[in-house]
Amino acid sequence: MAKLATRSKPARVAPQLPPALIAELEARRAGMARHMARAVVGLVRWDASTGVPPQRDAIARACEAGLDLFLATARQARPATQEELRRVAQLGILQARSSQSVEPILAAYRIAARVAWEEILRASRGHPEATPEGIMLIANYVFAALDQVAAEVTKTYLHAREQHMQRGTRAHARLFHSLISDNFDSELELQRQALAINTPLIASGYVAVVCKLVMGSRDGERGGQALSEVAESLDLRRGTLLLATDPSTLVVLWPTETPADVESAYEFVTRLQGQVAQRAGNLGARVRAAIGGYHPGLHGVSRSYLEAQQAFEAGRKLRPNSVVHSHDEVIPQLVLAQNPQLAERFVNHALGRLMDPKVRNRAQLLETLEAYLARGTVKEAAATLGLHRHTVLYRLEKLRELLGGDLELPANRLRLQLALDLQKLL
Repeated sequence: MAKLATRSKPARVAPQLPPALIAELEARRAGMARHMARAVVGLVRWDASTGVPPQRDAIARACEAGLDLFLATARQARPATQEELRRVAQLGILQARSSQSVEPILAAYRIAARVAWEEILRASRGHPEATPEGIMLIANYVFAALDQVAAEVTKTYLHAREQHMQRGTRAHARLFHSLISDNFDSELELQRQALAINTPLIASGYVAVVCKLVMGSRDGERGGQALSEVAESLDLRRGTLLLATDPSTLVVLWPTETPADVESAYEFVTRLQGQVAQRAGNLGARVRAAIGGYHPGLHGVSRSYLEAQQAFEAGRKLRPNSVVHSHDEVIPQLVLAQNPQLAERFVNHALGRLMDPKVRNRAQLLETLEAYLARGTVKEAAATLGLHRHTVLYRLEKLRELLGGDLELPANRLRLQLALDLQKLL
């Protein structure tokens, strides 16, 4: 055993910098930190996408921490401790909490390391123990420290960013649900909550837009989040709020000042549909949306949201191929449908003998009546149905016999259209 012990390799000792050089660098520490901070402030590009830069004293403290890391590891020939890395990573945490990019911070550390490297080289050139091997050793310590700092900054940034986003997402969802459920007491208190998460609320009010992604004839199961990403890429009004309230549904609260301003919500849906069609390509995906009415103030949002939901369900049954449905346009159908017995009486009265299942070709006649009422002319109805116009004329003559009225009269057309719509809602 003793012989084996004598043959074992001695522990590898990490190379160290000359103590005199370390002492000289420690004496220059404050000046080097100031030089590094000036370079960071002057050379790092901070634009609107990355927010305002950290305060100068915070940058100086980070530079001092970086120098301390280098000196400690070089003096003792050891790796950095977690506490040392935590101190130099503080700027990354601050950047994450302010919802800004980490890239300027990493650029700042690269610039600071370059300045420190030049200062260390300048100090070592006149040093008696400065050799090519010594310069390489210094370089190893400097760039090892930089790698450690960059890795720790990125790690802490991502962790802090994830926590910040989770808190922000939860706060945004709470604010959104407060609006659409009207479970807040004071608009002023709600405005304060919004300011806390940097979300401006428009006091004049919103109209609610309920959107789903349609794939073929079915709603996309994960369409809510997909539509949210598409909507965020559009040019939205200041104060617009988005939330995927469930996996398939995106709800948009569109800022509105007057009832006439609701038209801008239609324009938004049109742009959303255009972007979806462009991205979907041959997949055939499209948007189905419904817009509630405008009710002033933040307490009116919940009513608009309820109306948008009602319009969506009604529109899905009445006009399944339409992109957008408005609550204002389906009010008559919704009012009558609230009393099913009354609605059924109206349908039976308006459609008369056409409601009898024993009528020959009843389904074809109903389809022709709907196409004619929707298109207005025999030619367009025939094109919609893919039939010859003489076939449509023949069917219209049979409809006149069954319904006992002139299909050209506006009052009759309105009555029949309403009856067909109610039949789908019952």
